[in-house]
Amino acid sequence: MGDEEEELRPSAREEAQSTRTHHEKAYMSELGHRLRSLREERGMTQQVLAQAAGIATDMVSRLENGHYSSPGLRTLLRIAEGMGLSVSALLPDVPSLNQASPEANLRARLNTLLHRVDLDDLELIVEIAGTIVARRRH
Repeated sequence: MGDEEEELRPSAREEAQSTRTHHEKAYMSELGHRLRSLREERGMTQQVLAQAAGIATDMVSRLENGHYSSPGLRTLLRIAEGMGLSVSALLPDVPSLNQASPEANLRARLNTLLHRVDLDDLELIVEIAGTIVARRRH
């Protein structure tokens, strides 16, 4: 693989960030669907829920439509209380690593370990990985 191709490939950190962002967006979308479903089960409109929770109606709408990317705990508490639920009942389950692909599990484990090592060890790991990649090219 030439230098130009290597520069075009995303780094492991960029790939991890991209994967994390994708999972966060999927989770927020699931939260929105769950919020809408729970609200509708209770016969509540967005406006009624917003009033019960003491928040703006557009906030409920943005949450339900996945356009509100990071609601605070206070907001989630208010919404849950407005529907007579616990926050845990409002939140979708987080998929476990066991449900991810074996490659995603390994990348997540490696990423976790990389955040725990000191700079000297990180340099050693980069050298080892470079050696493995170079060996596979031949």
